Amino acid sequence: MTDLNETTQTSWQAFLTEQGAQLDENGKIVTFGHAEVERYLIKHGPVLTSLNEQALLKVSGSDAFDFLQGQLTADLAEVTDQNAQLSSYCDPKGNVLAVFLIFKYQNDFYLSFEGSLQSAIQKRLSMFVLRSDVQVTDAHDHLVHIGYGGEFGDLDIQRRLNTKVKEVYETGLVEMEGMEQVCVVKVPGPYHKYDLFGPADQIQQAWLKLRDNCDFTNSQDWRLLNIAAGIPEITSANSGTIMAQFLNLDKLNAINFKKGCFPGQEIIARIHYRGKVTKRMLRLHLEEALSLSAGETLKLKDSAGKTHSFDVISANPDVLSGTRCLAVASLKPLESVEGNLMTESGQAAIIEPMPYSLTDE
Repeated sequence: MTDLNETTQTSWQAFLTEQGAQLDENGKIVTFGHAEVERYLIKHGPVLTSLNEQALLKVSGSDAFDFLQGQLTADLAEVTDQNAQLSSYCDPKGNVLAVFLIFKYQNDFYLSFEGSLQSAIQKRLSMFVLRSDVQVTDAHDHLVHIGYGGEFGDLDIQRRLNTKVKEVYETGLVEMEGMEQVCVVKVPGPYHKYDLFGPADQIQQAWLKLRDNCDFTNSQDWRLLNIAAGIPEITSANSGTIMAQFLNLDKLNAINFKKGCFPGQEIIARIHYRGKVTKRMLRLHLEEALSLSAGETLKLKDSAGKTHSFDVISANPDVLSGTRCLAVASLKPLESVEGNLMTESGQAAIIEPMPYSLTDE
C-alpha cells in the first residue's frame, strides 16, 4: 500500500474506533458492543455500518470501457453517472470468479466486490490489459465504503444528505457542502439500502449526518440484507466453482446475451439458448443454528430419507433464531419433495421464495 492508502485507512479505522467499533484483523466490524441488538435492529433499520473491508478497484484510461466490456458479463453501456450495475467476471468455462457492483465516479469505473478476492482479481484483470490504455488500481488509497439502510432509507438519504436516489442501482453525488465527492448507490435489499463511497473525511461527515437517525450494525449481520435480496457473494472459497446461471445472475440482469464476447460467454449462452438451467441458488431458513461458510456443502434430508446437497454461497445467524443462507442445489430432485426438508439433527429447513422469479421463460 502507498502512504496515502495507509493514511486513508488508518484515519478511517481510528474514526470507527472512536464510534465504538471493535474490528477484526481484516477491518471488519465485529460489534459495536451490543451484538444481539445489532442483529435485531437490522430487521427494519435504519442501520449504518462500514463496508470498507470490501475490495474496491478503479479501472481508468481511455480504453477502460472497451476493456471491461470484453471481460464482464453485463453490458457496460448501461453504467453511467446516474446508473450502476451488477455484473460478474467468469473463467472460460463460465464459472464465476467474482460478482461486482460497478459504478462510475469522476469519469472512471469502480468495481466493488468481496474483499478476499481483491489481489487475485486485480492481478487477473491486469494480466489481460496488454497494450491497452487501462490502469487497474486499488481504490482504497482514496475512497472509503459504508452501507446504510432502512424502511425509510430513501427519505433519510434525501433529507440528511440532500440526495435523491430512489431506484435500485441509481447513483448520485451528495449535494451538501463538504460532502460533494460522496457517491451514493442504491442497491437491492429487503428495504431501501445504499452503498456510499467517498474520501475518508467526507464519508465521516456523511456517517455523522446519518447517525443522527439510526443505529450501528456489524459487518457480519449486514450480510443478512444481501441474503434477503438473493444477491450472491463469491469469495476466495468458491471463486471459479459455480456457473453464472446457477447463481441466478441471469435473473438479476447481470448477464447480457447480446453484447458480444466475454470469458465463458459461449458456454453461458449455450445454456441460455439451448439448454435448461439444472441448478439454482435458493434461499433457506434453517431452524437450527449452524455455522456455515461459503464453499461448504449443506446436507438436508426429505421425508423419504433422501439426502439433498446444497453448495453454500453465504450464510448468517438469523435475526431471532436459526440460520439464513443462500445455497445452490439441483432443482429436479427437489420437485418431488413433500413438506419441509430437515437438517441432520431433524430441524426444519424451509426453502423461501426469492424476491425475483427463477422460472425459465
